[in-house]
Amino acid sequence: MPAQRDWKILTTERDRLGESPQWNSATGEFFWVDFFGPTIRRLSLDGSVKSWSLQQFKSIGSIVLCSDGRLLAGLDSGIYIFDPNDGSVEPFADPNEGRADVIYNDAKVDRHGNYWVGNFDATESSPRGILYVRTRRGEWHIGDSGFVVCNGPAFSPDAHVLYFNDSMGRQTLAYDLDPETGWLARRRSFQQYSEFDGLPDGCCVDSEGCVWVALYDGGKVIRLSPTGERVATLMLPVRNVTSCCLGGKDLRSLLVTSGEGPAESEGSGGAVFAIEVDVPGLPEPQLSLA
Repeated sequence: MPAQRDWKILTTERDRLGESPQWNSATGEFFWVDFFGPTIRRLSLDGSVKSWSLQQFKSIGSIVLCSDGRLLAGLDSGIYIFDPNDGSVEPFADPNEGRADVIYNDAKVDRHGNYWVGNFDATESSPRGILYVRTRRGEWHIGDSGFVVCNGPAFSPDAHVLYFNDSMGRQTLAYDLDPETGWLARRRSFQQYSEFDGLPDGCCVDSEGCVWVALYDGGKVIRLSPTGERVATLMLPVRNVTSCCLGGKDLRSLLVTSGEGPAESEGSGGAVFAIEVDVPGLPEPQLSLA
């Protein structure tokens, strides 16, 4: 198990709550967000960081990469298209239909071009969260519902299994996924977590079909086999580990976002961490807005 000193901090930026890491395999750029900024950040190959502050919004829960170079962002009041070329933001959709105190959170694109986005109850106490899908045909429907906090959709290499973190329920769920229609079936518990583990937050899948899960207030990421066995645990020097993706050269860098903690506001809490792993990831699909 790598020790804490084996982690590299990628930038000097610190986020109140870093989230939604996205590696662009085509350009070698790394994107992530600060939920409370709300801010979108991009780390380029030359090591420079560009940040866009979206002060007209209260929070940003996620971004996904689009095939035309833009981003689709889950903001507090809806889903918007963000253009990094000019910093413009335009409305795209609101499947949540303006429900009060329900905020957009994690999102991903599956390997058939469907867009998945969840939300959460602002008080983190009522099961009002819904996991939505926009199919590649542009149709919206509900994947599942009844969660306090929706987090971390990720997909098996063959695109037939969706993994999802029910954070307040302390469990990772798995579903059979029909990639053509976006319908989910055979919901099952994939992994349960103790209070000692923390809360399951963001996640990603590697080329062997193993699932990396970030554990908020647990100070670690864990790797689960396709059958749900815990096969690796990597500790970090911060408690509030929020999400992860695989990127870098050969997709062998595990890139991990984090948030501030009670004793970490002037330390490494809120940093982006990286460590090399043996099994590479997969190029993440980009969303077509056409």
